[in-house]
Amino acid sequence: MSTQNTTQKPLRIGVFFEEVQMFDLAGLDIFGSQTPEMMAMSVSLDASFEPLMAHTTPMEFLYIASGETSLVTSKMPVKPTHTYENAPRDLDILLIGGPNPATVSPANLEFLQEASLKTKVIMTTCTGTVWLAKSGVLDGKQATTNRAMIPLAKTMAPNVEWVDQRWVIEKGHFEGAEIWTAGAAGCGKFRKLDINFREGR
Repeated sequence: MSTQNTTQKPLRIGVFFEEVQMFDLAGLDIFGSQTPEMMAMSVSLDASFEPLMAHTTPMEFLYIASGETSLVTSKMPVKPTHTYENAPRDLDILLIGGPNPATVSPANLEFLQEASLKTKVIMTTCTGTVWLAKSGVLDGKQATTNRAMIPLAKTMAPNVEWVDQRWVIEKGHFEGAEIWTAGAAGCGKFRKLDINFREGR
C-alpha cells in the first residue's frame, strides 16, 4: 500500500486557458508529475518508486477562461473548470501562458488585479507577461517577455521596467508573494528549427 501525506491541504494551481500557446504551459506537467496520483501510477509500474510517495504534494488544478469552451494554439478546444467570475482569487500558483495581449478581456484584467492581492506566486511565460502587465499588476516592477516583444511591451505597458533576460523574479503585493516572469518557451526550439531548415536538415 502506498504511503503518502494525506493531511496536507492541496495546492490550488490556476491556469489561464484563454487562446494561449500550449508550449508555454509545458511547465504545468512538472507540477502534475509531483502529485500522489501520478506517483501512484509510477509505483504500479515499478515498486521501487514507492519511497517517493511520501514526497508528493496534493494539487488541485483550476482551468480558467471566459466561456464554456476556449481554444489554445493549433485550435485545440479545452473546457475550463472556472470563469473569471467564479474562480477563487486566493490561489497558491497562477500560470499565465502567452496569448494575443491585445485581445485580453476587461474581466480577465479585473481578475488579475484581485488575484494579485491574494495569490502566492504568479508565473508568466512569453506574452503572458504583457497580459499581466496590462492589468497594472507589474507597474513599477521589472519584468521580461519574449525578447522580440519587448519594444511592443514597452508601448503597451510603459509603467513596467522591461528587461531582456531569461527570467525575472519580483516581490508580489503582500508579504511572501512573488511574481515570476519569463521569456518565450519556444525560442530555443524555434531557433534550432530555423538552423536545421537553413542547412537543409
